[in-house]
Amino acid sequence: MEDGKTRRWPWFAALALLAFCVLVGFRTSWLGVSGPTEVMSPSTVLTVRLEHTLTSGEALPGDSFEARVVAIQATKGSATPSPGSEVEGRCVAVRKEEGSNRPGYLRLALTGLRDSEGHLMQLESSTFSQWGGRDDERQDSGSASELARVSRASTLGRLPAPAKARPGLTPSPGEAVVTPQSAVDFVVLDPVPVARAGNP
Repeated sequence: MEDGKTRRWPWFAALALLAFCVLVGFRTSWLGVSGPTEVMSPSTVLTVRLEHTLTSGEALPGDSFEARVVAIQATKGSATPSPGSEVEGRCVAVRKEEGSNRPGYLRLALTGLRDSEGHLMQLESSTFSQWGGRDDERQDSGSASELARVSRASTLGRLPAPAKARPGLTPSPGEAVVTPQSAVDFVVLDPVPVARAGNP
């Protein structure tokens, strides 16, 4: 009888440990964002301003950038981040200027939205393109492979140092430039959980 109890004890301990691990995993999955959350719907438009100037002469594909949300356009019922919320993004494609017939080019995408407590939620967006030597700017959805590559790099933690402008140097007319004065629009492609307004 005593021998049977001795044999059962490790099984009970293993089951208790498994139950504890499942509970911790559940809490981590569902409570990763502190406090109540709602969902920002796809098609929400986030207008952002970059923290630093990006130029096609200095940026490299995969370089990160930081920006802040300055305006939001959302459908009824969609949650929205607070104006001033921090976002992160990547240079999806960069082409340096190669003479007057081949101006520089930048394509940007957002990859993350940071809440008020510093948690970074993964974000997939349309891309924004800027050509050198032109004042017009354009948004497009980008290719699936480009967006997947940007998202994968963010998920795997490959976070290059943010690209910054060269101090005291003026970009040539053929370089693509996005400055902190530029209001840049990105369309959210997938649902994103955000903290409810008014919650800490």
